[in-house]
Amino acid sequence: MRIYLAATADLYDARVTCDVKHLLLSYMGAEARMPVAIKSAGSPDDWCLDSGAHFFLGAFYKKHEKLPLEKVEEHLHKLVAYVNGLEEVPRFVVELDLQDLYGMERIWQWRDEIWKPLERQTGSRVAYVWHPGDGEAEWKRLLDDPAVQYLGLATPRAFGSGQAARYVMQAYEAGKPVHGFACVRERLLKAVPFYSVDSTSWGAGSMFGLVTQFNMLRGTICGKPAGKALFRKDRNKAAANLLANAHGKVRLSDMLNSNRGERLSRSYQDAVRSYEEMEAFYSAYWRCRGVDWDKRLADRAYTPAARVTKSVQAR
Repeated sequence: MRIYLAATADLYDARVTCDVKHLLLSYMGAEARMPVAIKSAGSPDDWCLDSGAHFFLGAFYKKHEKLPLEKVEEHLHKLVAYVNGLEEVPRFVVELDLQDLYGMERIWQWRDEIWKPLERQTGSRVAYVWHPGDGEAEWKRLLDDPAVQYLGLATPRAFGSGQAARYVMQAYEAGKPVHGFACVRERLLKAVPFYSVDSTSWGAGSMFGLVTQFNMLRGTICGKPAGKALFRKDRNKAAANLLANAHGKVRLSDMLNSNRGERLSRSYQDAVRSYEEMEAFYSAYWRCRGVDWDKRLADRAYTPAARVTKSVQAR
C-alpha cells in the first residue's frame, strides 16, 4: 500500500522542508507553486496530481453555484497543457470527476477525448474515479475497458467497506490498481486492500501543536500534545515546541528565525515517518492475507509511470 501525503500550505509556500515518499499535489491553476512544493517535500520520485474537482464541488455545495461548463473545460485544458509540458510526469493524474454536476455522458466524453490521449502522450496514468451514484454498471464498464489502467473510489465510507472491498478485489483480479481518496481510517484500511490511499490531514499535527505518532497496536495515527512529556522537565522548552507547531500564518520575521523553521520542519518529518510506518504496517497486513499488489501488477506486466521523461518517451 502507498500512502500519498497531500501538499500543505507550508510546502507550497516553502515554509518547511521534509522528505515525503509519496506526494499528492492539487492543480488549482497556480503552476508556479508546484515545483516549490515538490522541492519542499524532498523532490520525491513518486508524486501524483489531483485535478482540483473539489474546488468545483465546494463552490456548488457551499454557494449553490454550478460553474458554466466553459469554465470547467478551460480549467481542464490548462491542466492537460501543464502535464504535457512537464519533463517528469506524475505517476498518475486524477481525472476531473464531476459526474455529480455534469453527468456521466460528459465524463466519458472527457475520458475518450482528453484523458486517454493524455496517457498515450505522456506515459502518466489517469485515475478514473467511481462515485457511489454512478452505479455498479459503471464500475463494471471501467473494469472492462482495456484503456483504463488505474481506478479511484470516491468517498468509500459512504457506501460501506464491504462493497468497497468487493470492488477493490474485482480490480485486483483484473490487475488494475485502486486509489482510495482520503482513506486512512484504521477500520477501512483493515477491510479494504487499496493499492494506494491519500491523507489530506497528515500535517494537522503541526498546525495544531500535536506530535503525530503511529500506534502499531491499533494500526492508526494519533496525535499527542506537543511537549506534554517535557512540561514536567522543562516548561520553557515545551512551550517553545508548542509555539513552533501551532503557527497559523507565518510572517517574514518568522521565516528569518532558523530555529523556528527547523522545529517546524522536524514536526513535519515526524508526521512523514509516522505515515511511512503506517504504510509498511498495512502493506504487510494485506500480504499476510494474500493480497500483494506489487506481485499482482508484476504478473500483469503493469509498469507505473513514475518519472517518465520526454527524452525517454522519444526513444
